[in-house]
Amino acid sequence: MGQNVKEHLRLALRMMLKPLMKLLISQGVSHGDFSEAAKDVYVEVAIRHFDKATKVNQSRIAILTGLTRKEVKNVIDRAMRAEPFGKNFSRPSRVLAGWHSDPLFLGPYGMPLEIPYESSIEGGSPSFVELVKTYSGDMAPRPMLKELMRIGAVIESENKTLKVLRRDFIPEALSAELVERLGEVTHNFFSTAARNIEKKSAKEGLFERIVFAENGVTPNTVALFDEFVKKRGQEFLEELDNWLVAREKTEKGVKRTVQTGFGMYHYIESSEDKNTLRQLLMERGLDSQDKVD
Repeated sequence: MGQNVKEHLRLALRMMLKPLMKLLISQGVSHGDFSEAAKDVYVEVAIRHFDKATKVNQSRIAILTGLTRKEVKNVIDRAMRAEPFGKNFSRPSRVLAGWHSDPLFLGPYGMPLEIPYESSIEGGSPSFVELVKTYSGDMAPRPMLKELMRIGAVIESENKTLKVLRRDFIPEALSAELVERLGEVTHNFFSTAARNIEKKSAKEGLFERIVFAENGVTPNTVALFDEFVKKRGQEFLEELDNWLVAREKTEKGVKRTVQTGFGMYHYIESSEDKNTLRQLLMERGLDSQDKVD
């Protein structure tokens, strides 16, 4: 692959990941969680599509993915365990879990203690600062408290102590079904886009088209367009569904081995989200010679 193509892929990757990163951060999924998931997929795809040997060659997988042999081994070992992924707690999750399980922060009957933000003397009563230091590594206690209070997991009592209200870190609740659908929709879309990029001839590509307002529209038109798309889009999807049902009747008794479908989506683009990190930093007044705190 040429260097120019690789660089364009990196730029495209950054653009694709922006809405996903926004969702992950809002749901408390840390960079560590994402990194481990990316390693899993890199190894899986390398084995599935680029290493056809009967026995997995960890050295070859390491070369293909850029991971170390140890990282490849860890991914494989994790996949072979009964519970492949285990629980990857974010830092707020670990803090809340520690508050509910560490005897130091529990009172009678195993109930979490109400604790001060910090102890007046070193080694004194359990404090929030000590809790964060124990379960969140180098993250500062104040931002951690602010986040836990923002999502309603912790409140301040009248006597200025901190009270934990729940064990799970759920910044914004999403249904499991909705998250699963997100994975399926994006997988199918990226599969089509990637296939069309890699196609060797026009006949090998799948249908992928887009229509947009070249000169922009008014907010009123956005609302009208949304209504129009939902109505006509639903009509077209129902037509496709009827076509597939008819084919199923025609091919009754024939073994079906391929899953296929058709998806549509309406997007509203944000020019700010398409700017680069460098542009964002310059908008915030950071010069290229400045140092970040």
